[in-house]
Amino acid sequence: MFKGYLLFGLLLTSFIAVGQQKNDSLIIVGKIKELHEAVFVNKDSIALEKLLAPNISYGHSGGKIENRKETISNISASKSVYTNTSVTNETAQIAGNTAVGRYLFVATETNKDGKITNLKLHILTVWTKVKGKWLLIARQAAKV
Repeated sequence: MFKGYLLFGLLLTSFIAVGQQKNDSLIIVGKIKELHEAVFVNKDSIALEKLLAPNISYGHSGGKIENRKETISNISASKSVYTNTSVTNETAQIAGNTAVGRYLFVATETNKDGKITNLKLHILTVWTKVKGKWLLIARQAAKV
């Protein structure tokens, strides 16, 4: 009888863990969309303050890597305008308090000098769960 209860408890725990991972995966996909809006649409420093971990490493497709202060400052001050933006192929993998998100970003960038660049980037994000909230700890973009 005890073995039956033990087996039932283990199965129940497994189902709960799998359900939580699926829920966290959906949350990460939502965080990817929030990050996209904050960076490429609204240049929203307040949203970035809530999304970025204190020790973030934010990598651009050209090789530039920024810390938290630089990331927020540079995004907020950017004069580039992004049009025809799309975020597709979002995926998320959860491993405990760490999540890896990937997606394809396509847009047209017009910089402050009027130069137009077509962007097609694979973006990798790494998230960490701190006090129940997912924060971006690393991001790297690579040109396709």
